[in-house]
This record gives sequence, C-alpha cells and structure tokens, in this order.
Amino acid sequence: MTERLYYTDAYSQEFSSTVAERLLWKGNPAVRLESTCFYPESGGQPADRGHLNGTAVVAVVERGDDIIHVLEDDRFSEHDQVEGQIDWNRRFDHMQQHTGQHILSQAFLRELNANTESFHLSGTSSTIDLSFESLTREELYRAEDSANQIVFQDRKVRIHFVDPSDQQDLPLRSTSERSGRIRVIEIEDFDFSSCGGTHCNRTGEVGPIKILRWERVRKKVRVEFVCGWRAFRDYRWKNRAVYRLSRMYSASGSDVVSAVEKQIERERELRQQVKVLENRLLKLEASQLMDNCLTQGSTRIVVKIWQERDIKGLNRAATLILESGEDWIILLGTRSPKPALLFARSQGLEKHDMRDWVSQTAHLINGRGGGTPDRAQAGGKQSEGLDDAIAEALKLAQV
Repeated sequence: MTERLYYTDAYSQEFSSTVAERLLWKGNPAVRLESTCFYPESGGQPADRGHLNGTAVVAVVERGDDIIHVLEDDRFSEHDQVEGQIDWNRRFDHMQQHTGQHILSQAFLRELNANTESFHLSGTSSTIDLSFESLTREELYRAEDSANQIVFQDRKVRIHFVDPSDQQDLPLRSTSERSGRIRVIEIEDFDFSSCGGTHCNRTGEVGPIKILRWERVRKKVRVEFVCGWRAFRDYRWKNRAVYRLSRMYSASGSDVVSAVEKQIERERELRQQVKVLENRLLKLEASQLMDNCLTQGSTRIVVKIWQERDIKGLNRAATLILESGEDWIILLGTRSPKPALLFARSQGLEKHDMRDWVSQTAHLINGRGGGTPDRAQAGGKQSEGLDDAIAEALKLAQV
C-alpha cells in the first residue's frame, strides 16, 4: 500500500521515497513507490504531473491501495531512492478548482436544495451535475453569490479521518463507500464531504468562483464554472474583448451588447434588401436570356456562362425560366466561385435526360455530378472546359 503524503499535506512539492515495485503499465515503464506526493486520477480530478529524479511522470493511476507512476523512460530498479517533484502550478490549480467545487456544491444544496451527483475537472473548466431540472438566472446568481461569500470570509479548510461507521455522526453532504478510514474535508461551519482530493487550507485561496454556463443533461443540470486563477484569466480575456468591441461600436462596456445586437439586426435588414435586389436582377437576366434564346422547332434553348455566380443562382435562374410554361432546355455554367454546370428541361421533353448530359460532359471541367431527368448539375475544378461542356450539351439538345 502506498502512503499518500498529499492526504495530510497538499502543499508539499518535493519528497523522497523508495521504489517498491518496477512494472509496465499498459506497455509503459512505471514504478510504485513506498510513499508519494503525486495525486492519481480519481474522483473527477486529474492526476498530478512532475518528475522522479528528472524523469517525467506522464500519468498517475490507482491500483487498489497502490499508486502507480507511469514514466517517460525506464531508468529505475527496485529499492532505488528517488527524489520527487510535482508540478506545483498544476497542483494548486486543481486545489482551487476542487475546493471551489465543494463550496459551490454546498451553496446549491443550501440555496436550491440541489444535490451534486457528479464532478469533473478538465484543463480549462470544471462541471458539476445537479439533481435539478432547470435553473433561472436569479437562482444561478444566488448560489454563486453564496459561494463567493464563503471565499471572501476566508474560512478554514480542515481534514478529518473517521471510521466508516462514524460518517453518520457528521453532517456529510456526500459519504464514501470505501473500506477503512474515511477522509473528510470540512469547510468551517459550511460543508463536510468525504473526499480524497487535494484542497486549499483556506477558502480565500480558492479565489473568485465564476459560473460560466449551464445546460440540461438527461433531466439534470450541468453547471460549468472556473475558480481562482482560471476565473481571473477568463475575466481578463472577456474584459479585453468587451473593451475592443466598445471601441469598435463607440459604446460603453455596459451598452456594447445592445450596440452589437442593433448592428446584427441592421445587417439582417441589409441582407434582406440585397436578396430583394438580387431577385429583381435575376428576373431581368432570365427575361433577357429568354429573349435571346436559340430555337429548335417548338423548343427554346437557353445558353449562358457566368463569370461569377454560385450554383444556387444558376438553379434560381433555371426555375424562373421554366415557370414561363413553354418548352425549355437550359444549359448554364459558372466559372466562379468554382466551375459548375446546370442542365434543366421542361417536363414535356422526356426524351432528354439531364443526368445523362451531365454524365457525358462533367469530365470536361474535371468534375462530376448528378440529379434528376428534369434537372442535373456538376461541380468541377477546371473552368477552361466550361465552353466545351456547354457546346457538347448543345449538340445533345439538337439530336
């Protein structure tokens, strides 16, 4: 069994120990030490990182009561003496987030009677899943304010070890099913919870607790939050973003959201106006194409290659022409934003299959396509072949 030094002192950054076992863990070199400061991945909290005699510790995992250190290289033998050093910035960050989670979970319980059912700490933020189906903004802020009051009061965080049977004597927010002595984290006059994680000594060290967002997940509420330095960095970039937007929109920070919303609405109106004008232009172009069409008996043939028109524009033009009610064959192309062909016909011209025409001509623009007998299209990579493709389709129309 590995002695877990972090159980009683989460602030130790260096330690000495002895290699008790040398092994492979999932094909990687690893060691078990007699004692360690390294926290293993457990309880929603990621593992520590650091070094043993200069060798990087790339993972730390539990194996029953043992802690296995997965290493960057294989240099140790059993009974070797090692000097360990943990990545303190990573450790303290996890301490802030985990202690902050205890505070926030108790705040949700007290303010909203919402129990925390799970906790996960990632490299950027943390989440708790609450036994609650929905939250209002006011409820969210109430719990957040309550949590930060505990931070500002700089309450003591204590560690207790109790027998499993003694858990019922404590006002535990969460109990443990582990055998043997149970480790309990107490936040003075606020929260008791069984936990094996690393924690701050006082709530003031947690720093600000800020809820980022929440969402419904399987009839529960998942709350994402950050604490301490993470909250400070989150505020820093958001404050910078608001400042830049304020400069761009000539608005104060408190008014910038309204200014952006007005700008978005104005752009929406302008897009609608542009769409109306585009439709008018398209109708005019369709009318001109019909006036300048080729004729073959009662069938009228439209041929046009645009320098710049997307495939949606080609389709709209074809639809406007077909709506005139006469017998039409439509052969359209565009060079930009990418080469494309569109062939269409009136329903009364069943002897012509637009899919076959596209199949026979798409290779000329280094492309391929498909569609229906009435309308088919192809996208390609070689605009130089558009004229040949349209010419080939025109031959097919005259058969």
